[in-house]
Amino acid sequence: MGKSNIKGVHRVTKKLSGGQKKTYHYAFRGGPQFWTSDAGFAVEDPQYSAALTDALRGVSPAVIRQNSGLTAHFLRKFRQSAQYQKLSPRTKADYEKYLSPFETEFGEDPIAMFQEKAVLEEIRDWKSAWAHSPKQYDYAGTVVTLFLNWVVGETKAISSHPHSGMKKLYKANRADLIWLPEEVDAARAVAEPWEDRILVAFCEGATPQDIGLWVRSNIQRTPMGRRIYFRRQKNGNPVSLPVTPNLERVIAETPAEQDFLIVSKTGRELTPHRASQVVRALKLRANQAATVDSSKVGIRDELRPYDLRGTAATNLLRAGCSLNEIAVTMGWKLRHAANIIERYAALVPDVADEVLAKLIEAQKKAEGNNRL
Repeated sequence: MGKSNIKGVHRVTKKLSGGQKKTYHYAFRGGPQFWTSDAGFAVEDPQYSAALTDALRGVSPAVIRQNSGLTAHFLRKFRQSAQYQKLSPRTKADYEKYLSPFETEFGEDPIAMFQEKAVLEEIRDWKSAWAHSPKQYDYAGTVVTLFLNWVVGETKAISSHPHSGMKKLYKANRADLIWLPEEVDAARAVAEPWEDRILVAFCEGATPQDIGLWVRSNIQRTPMGRRIYFRRQKNGNPVSLPVTPNLERVIAETPAEQDFLIVSKTGRELTPHRASQVVRALKLRANQAATVDSSKVGIRDELRPYDLRGTAATNLLRAGCSLNEIAVTMGWKLRHAANIIERYAALVPDVADEVLAKLIEAQKKAEGNNRL
Protein backbone atom coordinates (compact mmCIF):
# COMPACT_ATOMS: atom_id res chain seq x y z
CA MET A 1 0.00 0.00 0.00
CA GLY A 2 1.22 3.48 -0.79
CA LYS A 3 1.57 6.52 1.42
CA SER A 4 -1.07 9.23 1.61
CA ASN A 5 0.16 12.67 0.52
CA ILE A 6 -3.03 14.47 1.43
CA LYS A 7 -2.13 17.51 3.53
CA GLY A 8 -3.23 17.45 7.15
CA VAL A 9 -3.82 13.70 7.46
CA HIS A 10 -2.45 12.40 10.77
CA ARG A 11 -0.86 8.93 10.63
CA VAL A 12 -0.25 6.67 13.61
CA THR A 13 1.48 3.28 13.47
CA LYS A 14 1.15 0.90 16.40
CA LYS A 15 2.88 -2.38 17.12
CA LEU A 16 0.33 -4.97 18.21
CA SER A 17 0.86 -7.74 20.75
CA GLY A 18 1.47 -10.32 18.00
CA GLY A 19 4.38 -8.28 16.64
CA GLN A 20 2.59 -7.03 13.53
CA LYS A 21 2.10 -3.32 12.87
CA LYS A 22 -1.11 -1.48 12.13
CA THR A 23 -1.47 2.03 10.73
CA TYR A 24 -4.31 4.43 11.45
CA HIS A 25 -5.13 7.56 9.45
CA TYR A 26 -7.05 10.46 11.00
CA ALA A 27 -8.54 13.41 9.15
CA PHE A 28 -6.25 15.68 11.18
CA ARG A 29 -4.50 15.58 14.55
CA GLY A 30 -7.27 14.88 17.01
CA GLY A 31 -9.78 14.33 14.22
CA PRO A 32 -11.89 11.32 13.31
CA GLN A 33 -10.28 8.09 12.12
CA PHE A 34 -11.19 7.25 8.54
CA TRP A 35 -8.75 4.52 7.40
CA THR A 36 -6.63 1.64 8.77
CA SER A 37 -4.07 -0.52 7.06
CA ASP A 38 -6.46 -3.47 7.17
CA ALA A 39 -9.37 -1.49 5.69
CA GLY A 40 -9.35 -3.51 2.46
CA PHE A 41 -8.42 -0.64 0.15
CA ALA A 42 -5.17 1.24 -0.43
CA VAL A 43 -4.51 4.95 0.05
CA GLU A 44 -4.37 5.33 -3.75
CA ASP A 45 -7.89 3.96 -4.05
CA PRO A 46 -10.73 6.46 -4.65
CA GLN A 47 -12.44 4.99 -1.58
CA TYR A 48 -9.67 6.52 0.55
CA SER A 49 -10.49 10.08 -0.52
CA ALA A 50 -14.19 9.38 -0.17
CA ALA A 51 -13.68 8.09 3.39
CA LEU A 52 -11.71 11.24 4.25
CA THR A 53 -14.44 13.44 2.80
CA ASP A 54 -17.09 11.64 4.85
CA ALA A 55 -14.97 11.99 8.01
CA LEU A 56 -14.64 15.75 7.53
CA ARG A 57 -18.33 16.29 6.80
CA GLY A 58 -19.80 18.40 9.58
CA VAL A 59 -16.44 19.30 11.15
CA SER A 60 -16.00 23.06 11.26
CA PRO A 61 -12.76 24.64 9.98
CA ALA A 62 -12.31 26.28 13.38
CA VAL A 63 -12.15 22.88 15.09
CA ILE A 64 -9.61 21.65 12.58
CA ARG A 65 -7.44 24.74 13.12
CA GLN A 66 -7.57 24.43 16.89
CA ASN A 67 -6.10 20.93 16.71
CA SER A 68 -7.50 20.24 20.17
CA GLY A 69 -8.49 16.63 19.64
CA LEU A 70 -5.30 15.02 20.88
CA THR A 71 -5.42 12.74 23.90
CA ALA A 72 -2.84 14.91 25.69
CA HIS A 73 -5.24 17.85 25.47
CA PHE A 74 -7.99 15.89 27.19
CA LEU A 75 -5.64 14.58 29.85
CA ARG A 76 -4.74 18.18 30.71
CA LYS A 77 -8.43 19.06 30.89
CA PHE A 78 -9.12 16.02 33.05
CA ARG A 79 -6.43 17.04 35.53
CA GLN A 80 -8.02 20.50 35.72
CA SER A 81 -11.52 19.12 36.18
CA ALA A 82 -13.52 19.28 39.41
CA GLN A 83 -13.68 15.47 39.44
CA TYR A 84 -9.88 15.22 39.56
CA GLN A 85 -9.25 18.25 41.79
CA LYS A 86 -11.49 16.94 44.57
CA LEU A 87 -9.36 13.79 44.91
CA SER A 88 -7.00 13.52 47.86
CA PRO A 89 -3.26 14.05 47.23
CA ARG A 90 -2.71 10.32 47.82
CA THR A 91 -5.28 9.30 45.19
CA LYS A 92 -3.93 11.83 42.69
CA ALA A 93 -0.46 10.35 43.16
CA ASP A 94 -1.90 6.87 42.59
CA TYR A 95 -3.62 8.03 39.39
CA GLU A 96 -0.48 9.70 38.07
CA LYS A 97 1.44 6.43 38.24
CA TYR A 98 -0.68 5.43 35.26
CA LEU A 99 -1.85 8.70 33.69
CA SER A 100 1.70 9.88 32.98
CA PRO A 101 2.76 6.66 31.16
CA PHE A 102 -0.60 6.69 29.37
CA GLU A 103 0.09 10.21 28.12
CA THR A 104 3.58 9.19 26.99
CA GLU A 105 2.11 6.32 24.99
CA PHE A 106 -1.07 7.90 23.61
CA GLY A 107 -0.74 11.65 24.13
CA GLU A 108 -0.10 12.45 20.48
CA ASP A 109 -2.93 10.20 19.30
CA PRO A 110 -6.44 11.54 18.59
CA ILE A 111 -8.94 10.98 21.37
CA ALA A 112 -11.32 9.71 18.69
CA MET A 113 -9.32 6.48 18.42
CA PHE A 114 -10.66 5.37 21.82
CA GLN A 115 -14.11 4.91 20.30
CA GLU A 116 -12.76 2.06 18.18
CA LYS A 117 -12.90 -1.51 19.46
CA ALA A 118 -9.46 -2.17 17.96
CA VAL A 119 -7.91 0.18 20.53
CA LEU A 120 -8.48 -2.42 23.26
CA GLU A 121 -5.53 -4.42 21.98
CA GLU A 122 -3.31 -1.36 22.16
CA ILE A 123 -4.42 -0.60 25.71
CA ARG A 124 -3.77 -4.22 26.69
CA ASP A 125 -0.27 -3.94 25.23
CA TRP A 126 0.30 -0.76 27.24
CA LYS A 127 -0.96 -2.36 30.46
CA SER A 128 1.43 -5.29 29.96
CA ALA A 129 4.08 -3.16 31.73
CA TRP A 130 2.28 -4.18 34.94
CA ALA A 131 1.64 -7.80 33.97
CA HIS A 132 3.81 -8.91 36.92
CA SER A 133 1.15 -7.56 39.30
CA PRO A 134 -2.51 -8.34 38.48
CA LYS A 135 -3.58 -5.71 41.01
CA GLN A 136 -1.52 -2.95 39.35
CA TYR A 137 -2.54 -4.18 35.88
CA ASP A 138 -6.21 -3.82 36.84
CA TYR A 139 -5.65 -0.44 38.52
CA ALA A 140 -4.03 0.88 35.33
CA GLY A 141 -7.16 -0.17 33.46
CA THR A 142 -9.41 1.40 36.08
CA VAL A 143 -7.66 4.78 35.76
CA VAL A 144 -7.96 4.65 31.96
CA THR A 145 -11.66 3.83 32.24
CA LEU A 146 -12.25 6.71 34.66
CA PHE A 147 -10.49 9.11 32.30
CA LEU A 148 -12.41 7.92 29.23
CA ASN A 149 -15.71 8.00 31.14
CA TRP A 150 -14.97 11.64 31.96
CA VAL A 151 -14.22 12.40 28.29
CA VAL A 152 -17.55 10.83 27.26
CA GLY A 153 -19.60 12.45 30.00
CA GLU A 154 -18.04 15.89 30.27
CA THR A 155 -16.59 16.78 26.87
CA LYS A 156 -18.71 14.75 24.43
CA ALA A 157 -15.55 14.47 22.29
CA ILE A 158 -16.34 10.77 21.97
CA SER A 159 -19.78 9.24 22.39
CA SER A 160 -18.61 5.98 23.98
CA HIS A 161 -15.59 3.76 24.50
CA PRO A 162 -15.18 -0.03 24.66
CA HIS A 163 -12.79 -0.16 27.63
CA SER A 164 -15.52 0.00 30.29
CA GLY A 165 -16.22 -3.72 29.91
CA MET A 166 -12.67 -4.95 30.38
CA LYS A 167 -12.42 -7.92 32.76
CA LYS A 168 -10.13 -7.72 35.78
CA LEU A 169 -7.40 -10.20 36.62
CA TYR A 170 -7.11 -9.57 40.36
CA LYS A 171 -9.71 -11.11 42.63
CA ALA A 172 -9.14 -10.64 46.34
CA ASN A 173 -10.50 -13.38 48.54
CA ARG A 174 -9.18 -12.95 52.04
CA ALA A 175 -12.19 -14.47 53.77
CA ASP A 176 -10.29 -16.34 56.47
CA LEU A 177 -7.16 -14.20 56.61
CA ILE A 178 -7.50 -12.71 60.07
CA TRP A 179 -4.73 -12.68 62.67
CA LEU A 180 -5.43 -15.10 65.51
CA PRO A 181 -4.71 -14.00 69.10
CA GLU A 182 -1.69 -16.31 69.32
CA GLU A 183 -0.27 -14.84 66.11
CA VAL A 184 -0.57 -11.31 67.47
CA ASP A 185 1.12 -12.48 70.68
CA ALA A 186 3.93 -14.07 68.65
CA ALA A 187 4.57 -10.78 66.83
CA ARG A 188 4.53 -8.77 70.05
CA ALA A 189 6.95 -11.21 71.66
CA VAL A 190 9.70 -10.30 69.17
CA ALA A 191 8.86 -6.58 68.87
CA GLU A 192 10.99 -3.74 70.16
CA PRO A 193 9.01 -1.11 72.12
CA TRP A 194 8.74 1.27 69.14
CA GLU A 195 7.56 -1.60 66.91
CA ASP A 196 5.02 -2.77 69.48
CA ARG A 197 3.36 0.67 69.39
CA ILE A 198 2.85 0.28 65.65
CA LEU A 199 1.44 -3.22 66.08
CA VAL A 200 -0.95 -2.01 68.78
CA ALA A 201 -2.25 0.71 66.44
CA PHE A 202 -2.95 -1.88 63.74
CA CYS A 203 -4.71 -4.12 66.27
CA GLU A 204 -6.93 -1.22 67.33
CA GLY A 205 -8.22 -0.62 63.80
CA ALA A 206 -5.71 1.74 62.18
CA THR A 207 -4.63 1.39 58.54
CA PRO A 208 -1.02 1.94 57.42
CA GLN A 209 -2.06 5.39 56.17
CA ASP A 210 -3.58 6.30 59.55
CA ILE A 211 -0.81 5.51 61.98
CA GLY A 212 1.71 8.18 61.06
CA LEU A 213 -0.97 10.91 61.04
CA TRP A 214 -1.96 10.77 64.70
CA VAL A 215 -0.95 13.84 66.67
CA ARG A 216 -1.94 14.93 70.17
CA SER A 217 -4.67 17.22 68.87
CA ASN A 218 -6.44 14.16 67.45
CA ILE A 219 -7.13 12.95 71.00
CA GLN A 220 -10.56 14.15 72.12
CA ARG A 221 -12.61 13.72 75.27
CA THR A 222 -15.86 11.75 75.08
CA PRO A 223 -18.59 11.28 77.73
CA MET A 224 -17.14 7.87 78.61
CA GLY A 225 -13.44 8.36 77.93
CA ARG A 226 -11.37 9.47 74.96
CA ARG A 227 -11.14 8.90 71.22
CA ILE A 228 -8.67 9.47 68.38
CA TYR A 229 -10.50 11.50 65.76
CA PHE A 230 -9.01 12.28 62.34
CA ARG A 231 -9.71 12.19 58.62
CA ARG A 232 -8.37 9.49 56.34
CA GLN A 233 -5.73 10.84 53.98
CA LYS A 234 -6.94 8.82 51.01
CA ASN A 235 -10.64 9.74 50.99
CA GLY A 236 -11.05 12.45 53.63
CA ASN A 237 -13.61 10.38 55.56
CA PRO A 238 -13.75 11.06 59.33
CA VAL A 239 -12.58 8.25 61.62
CA SER A 240 -13.26 7.93 65.33
CA LEU A 241 -11.30 5.23 67.19
CA PRO A 242 -12.01 4.67 70.89
CA VAL A 243 -8.93 4.95 73.10
CA THR A 244 -8.69 1.44 74.48
CA PRO A 245 -6.40 0.47 77.38
CA ASN A 246 -3.71 -0.47 74.85
CA LEU A 247 -3.98 2.92 73.14
CA GLU A 248 -4.01 4.63 76.54
CA ARG A 249 -0.66 3.00 77.22
CA VAL A 250 0.70 4.20 73.86
CA ILE A 251 -0.43 7.76 74.60
CA ALA A 252 0.94 7.70 78.17
CA GLU A 253 4.33 6.48 76.98
CA THR A 254 4.65 9.11 74.25
CA PRO A 255 7.39 11.64 75.18
CA ALA A 256 5.94 15.00 76.15
CA GLU A 257 7.98 16.84 73.50
CA GLN A 258 6.75 14.48 70.72
CA ASP A 259 3.65 15.66 68.83
CA PHE A 260 3.16 12.55 66.69
CA LEU A 261 1.93 9.63 68.77
CA ILE A 262 3.71 6.97 66.73
CA VAL A 263 6.98 7.56 64.92
CA SER A 264 9.78 5.59 63.29
CA LYS A 265 12.71 4.11 65.17
CA THR A 266 14.68 7.33 64.67
CA GLY A 267 11.79 9.52 65.84
CA ARG A 268 10.81 10.69 62.38
CA GLU A 269 7.35 10.79 60.84
CA LEU A 270 6.13 7.26 60.09
CA THR A 271 5.20 6.57 56.46
CA PRO A 272 2.51 4.04 55.47
CA HIS A 273 5.13 1.90 53.73
CA ARG A 274 7.33 1.82 56.82
CA ALA A 275 4.40 0.96 59.11
CA SER A 276 3.52 -2.05 56.96
CA GLN A 277 7.18 -2.97 56.65
CA VAL A 278 7.49 -3.17 60.45
CA VAL A 279 4.65 -5.70 60.68
CA ARG A 280 6.17 -7.80 57.90
CA ALA A 281 9.52 -7.75 59.73
CA LEU A 282 7.86 -8.85 62.98
CA LYS A 283 6.16 -11.70 61.16
CA LEU A 284 9.50 -12.82 59.71
CA ARG A 285 11.23 -12.70 63.12
CA ALA A 286 8.39 -14.56 64.82
CA ASN A 287 8.55 -17.31 62.21
CA GLN A 288 12.32 -17.57 62.58
CA ALA A 289 11.88 -17.94 66.35
CA ALA A 290 9.24 -20.65 65.80
CA THR A 291 11.64 -22.52 63.52
CA VAL A 292 14.26 -22.62 66.26
CA ASP A 293 11.80 -23.33 69.10
CA SER A 294 8.86 -25.62 68.24
CA SER A 295 6.96 -24.43 71.33
CA LYS A 296 6.56 -20.99 69.78
CA VAL A 297 3.78 -20.06 67.37
CA GLY A 298 4.46 -19.09 63.77
CA ILE A 299 2.48 -16.55 61.74
CA ARG A 300 0.90 -17.49 58.42
CA ASP A 301 2.82 -16.12 55.45
CA GLU A 302 -0.30 -14.81 53.72
CA LEU A 303 -1.29 -12.47 56.56
CA ARG A 304 -0.94 -8.74 55.95
CA PRO A 305 -1.09 -5.70 58.25
CA TYR A 306 -4.61 -4.87 56.99
CA ASP A 307 -5.81 -8.27 58.21
CA LEU A 308 -5.24 -7.12 61.80
CA ARG A 309 -8.38 -4.99 61.49
CA GLY A 310 -10.53 -8.10 61.93
CA THR A 311 -9.04 -8.43 65.41
CA ALA A 312 -9.92 -4.81 66.15
CA ALA A 313 -13.51 -5.20 64.95
CA THR A 314 -14.06 -8.31 67.06
CA ASN A 315 -12.61 -6.64 70.15
CA LEU A 316 -15.03 -3.74 69.67
CA LEU A 317 -17.96 -6.12 69.55
CA ARG A 318 -16.79 -7.98 72.65
CA ALA A 319 -16.51 -4.62 74.40
CA GLY A 320 -20.20 -3.98 73.74
CA CYS A 321 -20.14 -1.84 70.58
CA SER A 322 -23.08 -2.24 68.19
CA LEU A 323 -22.55 -3.57 64.69
CA ASN A 324 -23.29 -0.12 63.26
CA GLU A 325 -20.75 1.50 65.61
CA ILE A 326 -18.12 -1.00 64.49
CA ALA A 327 -18.88 -0.35 60.82
CA VAL A 328 -18.56 3.40 61.33
CA THR A 329 -15.34 3.05 63.34
CA MET A 330 -13.69 0.74 60.84
CA GLY A 331 -15.00 2.58 57.77
CA TRP A 332 -16.82 -0.55 56.55
CA LYS A 333 -20.29 -1.31 55.28
CA LEU A 334 -22.56 -3.02 57.80
CA ARG A 335 -22.58 -6.33 55.94
CA HIS A 336 -18.81 -6.38 55.61
CA ALA A 337 -18.39 -5.76 59.34
CA ALA A 338 -20.74 -8.65 60.12
CA ASN A 339 -18.91 -10.97 57.72
CA ILE A 340 -15.50 -10.15 59.19
CA ILE A 341 -16.64 -10.83 62.75
CA GLU A 342 -18.36 -14.08 61.77
CA ARG A 343 -15.14 -15.28 60.14
CA TYR A 344 -13.13 -14.34 63.19
CA ALA A 345 -15.50 -16.18 65.51
CA ALA A 346 -15.30 -19.28 63.33
CA LEU A 347 -11.50 -19.25 63.56
CA VAL A 348 -11.27 -18.61 67.32
CA PRO A 349 -13.38 -21.27 69.08
CA ASP A 350 -12.91 -19.90 72.60
CA VAL A 351 -14.70 -16.67 71.71
CA ALA A 352 -17.12 -18.04 69.12
CA ASP A 353 -20.16 -18.38 71.39
CA GLU A 354 -19.64 -14.99 72.99
CA VAL A 355 -19.07 -13.15 69.72
CA LEU A 356 -21.80 -14.85 67.74
CA ALA A 357 -24.39 -14.22 70.45
CA LYS A 358 -23.54 -10.51 70.44
CA LEU A 359 -23.40 -10.44 66.65
CA ILE A 360 -26.87 -11.97 66.33
CA GLU A 361 -28.23 -9.47 68.82
CA ALA A 362 -26.51 -6.60 67.00
CA GLN A 363 -27.93 -7.73 63.66
CA LYS A 364 -31.44 -7.94 65.12
CA LYS A 365 -31.14 -4.38 66.43
CA ALA A 366 -29.81 -3.15 63.07
CA GLU A 367 -32.65 -4.83 61.18
CA GLY A 368 -35.19 -3.38 63.61
CA ASN A 369 -33.78 0.13 63.15
CA ASN A 370 -33.90 -0.25 59.36
CA ARG A 371 -37.61 -1.08 59.53
CA LEU A 372 -38.44 2.06 61.51
